[in-house]
Amino acid sequence: MRRTTLGPSIFSCVFALACATPVVKPVDVQPVTPGRGESITTDQSITLVDSSGSISRTKEYPSEKALVQSLVSSMPAGNYEAGAIEFGGTKRNVHPLGAMDRSALNSYAGDMKYLSEGTPLDQALKEAGTALAGKSDRAAVTVISDGRPTDVVGRELPEGGSEQRALEAAQGIQKGYKGTVCIHSVQIGNDPAGTEFLQKLSKTTGCGSYRNASSLNSASALQSFQREVYMGAAPVVAAVDGDDDGDGVPNSKDQCPRTPRGVRVDARGCWVAVDLHFAHDSAQVELDSEQWLVREAVPIMKNNPNLRIRIDGHTDSSGPDAYNQKLSERRAAAVRKVFVDHGVDPSRLETRGFGESQPAVANDSPENMRLNRRVEFTPISNE
Repeated sequence: MRRTTLGPSIFSCVFALACATPVVKPVDVQPVTPGRGESITTDQSITLVDSSGSISRTKEYPSEKALVQSLVSSMPAGNYEAGAIEFGGTKRNVHPLGAMDRSALNSYAGDMKYLSEGTPLDQALKEAGTALAGKSDRAAVTVISDGRPTDVVGRELPEGGSEQRALEAAQGIQKGYKGTVCIHSVQIGNDPAGTEFLQKLSKTTGCGSYRNASSLNSASALQSFQREVYMGAAPVVAAVDGDDDGDGVPNSKDQCPRTPRGVRVDARGCWVAVDLHFAHDSAQVELDSEQWLVREAVPIMKNNPNLRIRIDGHTDSSGPDAYNQKLSERRAAAVRKVFVDHGVDPSRLETRGFGESQPAVANDSPENMRLNRRVEFTPISNE
């Protein structure tokens, strides 16, 4: 059981603006549409949102809520049913399973409130099973959680009992459904035990998936996830999978398609300025970082004269959200100046700041926070 000691500072936060819960903006993303050889194969979709006390109210929950909003935006339009259950202890916030209605789901996600209490994932899974009981064909259950189930008041049952109950509840959904149920888990945070459990949960029905929420921080990543959830049964997807931009990351896993040839990408397939990081609270491009840009990035622009890019600035999670937004914009502008100073036409360069809203990794260590103080390059035209 997780225990939190409330010191005097927690009460002073009631009166301090610095302690206010930050607002995290959802990703600007369009609904995913079936590609060549694809079709929507999911007939029912239920999203379970862990809003319990083990999810940090100020650090994790705002990003989780924004993720749910982004998932609603990226869901495909189609003739299927969709619903959601936000849970925490004995509290529930339910959008009943019914005909897909993006407007209603958007309102539901925007109105979500932190529920606190324990993490009775087994009960939430049973409630999903009840909603699906008697229905048929193919269902998707998306579980957004830190992966640490407890009882309603936050107590972990001995000898892994809380996890076992949740796994049994997941298996029970399949028993009451006339068809195939796929469980897709998205982890909030980076608790290793939570990772292990959610991976087990996704395997209970044989067709699920696992990923960390930090990987769903771009439009292309969200659409790739929704393609797996809603079109995952189409076998032709694997057959046509390739690597169209030649960056070494297959199309089905590439969160940043259309990167120009010759760039170094990260595991997501994104063109990151890997040797360009910023000091805490700084937007100044230091000499070694400028040299890296001139050596590695400027030649890419000169070798691809029709390429236009957006320079995306990012920060770690320290500091107020509004300040980080401005800092990320200044970082993007500073990198743009380096390009321009070395002969790249300014009309080929746009900038955008994302603040702390799209971490590449969790902000849970000094090294990871350094990695999140970064700049990425997004192609916007290569015709």
